[in-house]
Formats: sequence, C-alpha cells, structure tokens
Amino acid sequence: MRKPLRFIACPQCGEVGLQKIIYGMPGDDFPFNKVIIGGCIIADEDVGCPSCDWIGFKRDLEDE
Repeated sequence: MRKPLRFIACPQCGEVGLQKIIYGMPGDDFPFNKVIIGGCIIADEDVGCPSCDWIGFKRDLEDE
C-alpha cells in the first residue's frame, strides 16, 4: 500500500507533507492550499514540497 503524500518527507528539506502537482489553469474556486500548481507547461514531475519548492517523482520516494 502506498504511503499518503502528507506523510512523506521532502528529500531536500525534510519537511513532511508533500503535495501532488497539478498542471493547467485552475479556476478561482480551486483548493490552492492542497496541491502545487505546476503551470501550463506539463512536466514529468508529479509531486513537490510546498516549503522549499523541490519537485520530483513519487515513485522514487516509495521505498524510503
């Protein structure tokens, strides 16, 4: 079973609570505090740290 992002520590700063990255243009009623907005250019990274702006891949963090 996968560990929820809110329990995974950032590999760069150690802060617990990574967030999913969403790409595109969100509306005004979007829950901005729950995800990281990745912008309009889609990249491969799928998770990030709201504290230090690290971005990466959840699959790389699964074994930690």
